[in-house]
Amino acid sequence: MITERLTFRARYGQGDTLSTLLKESVNVMPTEGIVGARSYTDFTGTFFTCAFEFDYADLNGWAAASQRDIADYGTPDFQEWFAKMVACTETGERQLFNSEKVI
Repeated sequence: MITERLTFRARYGQGDTLSTLLKESVNVMPTEGIVGARSYTDFTGTFFTCAFEFDYADLNGWAAASQRDIADYGTPDFQEWFAKMVACTETGERQLFNSEKVI
């Protein structure tokens, strides 16, 4: 399984807004090929950190979903959502992990 982790740091005091927008993303972006998703917010560590994880069956599933995402970037719904996200986000990064269940 491939897990894509998107980690964002919100502008000071905007963590709740960013967390809400990330959860809304599943209504704006295509979800075909995603076999699981999780949302995280900081409990300790860097303040105003939000992370979102998406699971895919394999790397081909992630690649196909990424292509659908790219095609979706020009849509009015995505542009409206993304403008809100940019307004409250300071930084972000993407990581891909091979994921295997051990317990």
